[in-house]
Amino acid sequence: MLIVLLPLLFGIVFAANLTQQLVSTASQFERLKQSQEVLLKLNNMIITIARSGLLFSSLLYTPQTESRLKAAQNIEKFFLHPGYLGDVKLDGFSEFKELFADAEAARTLFMKMIADSKRSTVIGTNVVYTNAYKPEAVMSVLTFNSLVDRIKAATVRLDNEEPAAIKNMFMQVVLLLIVGFAISCALSFLIAYIFTVDIVRRLATISGNALLVAADKELPPPLVGTDEIAELDRTLHKTDLQLKAFRKKERAILNNTADVVASLDRRLRFSLVGESASRLWGYSTDDLLGRSLLTILSEHSASRVAEEFESIAKSDAIEEVATIVKCCDGSLKDFLWTVNWSADGQEFVCVAHDITELRKIERLKQAFFSMVSHDLRTPLASVNINISNMTSGVCGPLPEGGARLLSSASSNMQRLTSLVNDLLDLDKLDSERLILDVECISLRDVCEASIEALESMASSAGVELVAPHSDAAVMADERRLVQVVTNLISNAIKFSPRDGKVRVEILRKGDQVEIAVSDQGPGISIESQAGLFEKYKQGPSPASSIVKGTGLGLAIVKSIMKAHDGEVGVESEMGKGSTFWIRMKEFVD
Repeated sequence: MLIVLLPLLFGIVFAANLTQQLVSTASQFERLKQSQEVLLKLNNMIITIARSGLLFSSLLYTPQTESRLKAAQNIEKFFLHPGYLGDVKLDGFSEFKELFADAEAARTLFMKMIADSKRSTVIGTNVVYTNAYKPEAVMSVLTFNSLVDRIKAATVRLDNEEPAAIKNMFMQVVLLLIVGFAISCALSFLIAYIFTVDIVRRLATISGNALLVAADKELPPPLVGTDEIAELDRTLHKTDLQLKAFRKKERAILNNTADVVASLDRRLRFSLVGESASRLWGYSTDDLLGRSLLTILSEHSASRVAEEFESIAKSDAIEEVATIVKCCDGSLKDFLWTVNWSADGQEFVCVAHDITELRKIERLKQAFFSMVSHDLRTPLASVNINISNMTSGVCGPLPEGGARLLSSASSNMQRLTSLVNDLLDLDKLDSERLILDVECISLRDVCEASIEALESMASSAGVELVAPHSDAAVMADERRLVQVVTNLISNAIKFSPRDGKVRVEILRKGDQVEIAVSDQGPGISIESQAGLFEKYKQGPSPASSIVKGTGLGLAIVKSIMKAHDGEVGVESEMGKGSTFWIRMKEFVD
């Protein structure tokens, strides 16, 4: 505050000094002016006395008495009182007072001579200037000469001193202005320097505190003051406290999650990682920070992972990346990374889920399906052939009870073979190992092939199959599409009452075509519809159904339609039957 008031105090002092100097200068100018006026009056007086003296001298020798008397009276009247000099102020002018006193003495002497002249004229003397006036005349001349010399000297001195005095006054004012300007500039620079140094220092403190906040380090005490910078520093300290609380919660979440939560920069270096990495990988957070993800991956997967991360950064989508992590103890673990690229932060936000056990289960499943494919399906086929030969009489006639048992065994073997085939198909679809033979096909041909394959099943169940009348072309694998429609029709037969109908229709929906299979069964509740297309789930089978399902048929339908970029769905109400449909893009030549 004192620094701010300093220029104001200087301005007041400077204005007072300048005012005083200007007043003094004006006073000196006024004194010079008065001196000039006084000298002018004195000069006028000398001129008047000289002219009057000449006139008086000429009158003394004038024989006309009346004219001389009248002239003497006029001169006497002019010098009768001191007011002839005008209104002159002599305060402070001692030298001029002496000159005026001497001038007054000369006037008095001159008046005495005039008075004597008047008396002589009245008496009648012809020659007024006699020896009796000689002392007064001499004194008058001497006084007049001395007065003239002194006035001349005063005039010369004033003429010499006036320019110097004016110049001196001007120089004093100029000097005062220069000194004032210099001091003002010095004060301004000093205050600016003090403020600049202080502001720069405080701003440097703010900048340093901001860096400490970013680095999650302790801040020094807040700046003291009530100005904006101090307020900003206090706000920064409040923000630091809030960030510390947030980071504490964040660390608690990161360190207690089952998965590894991390962020990577564009070069795949760890910028943030939770404590879960130490538990799952054996690396501490300090070991991982600044380290590239590629250095902890198996050698054969590092280049692939780098390419996938680069692709994610360009697509700006959330993707999954499978990796094999080389742990600190040398063991390998499978992790599935959910990766999201943050364009604002220029970093990958990742969650790594341990799928090592899942991969083991998948390998066991693969081993199981391999066993089913080679060690189970081949014996089943052999048993089926033997049963078929026995029932056909190749081995001779069978007793009635034996034929019935073989027929039941054949039915069970077919069901078991169908289950094995469904499992193998589903495995191929899940592992995306199914190869489609895509070509332009007729949906009507697909529906008729499926109906023909299920005619005997429908006849045994007492259900009528109604084929579609329309047709449409699609790009698909015909054998797999027949498998889909066959599954849908077989389910419809299974849920249809005796003497019921199963209707197959081909419908167009915009640029898509739909195959709808409708039955007259009991319908499916909303709750049951949700899981119909999941593995090993199926709707409740009626007690009258002669065909028992495995819960894989609709899951296979969904997987095959997904491979064709198609859709599958169901529409049903309790007591009004069900309609299962599949949709795919219609082929237009």
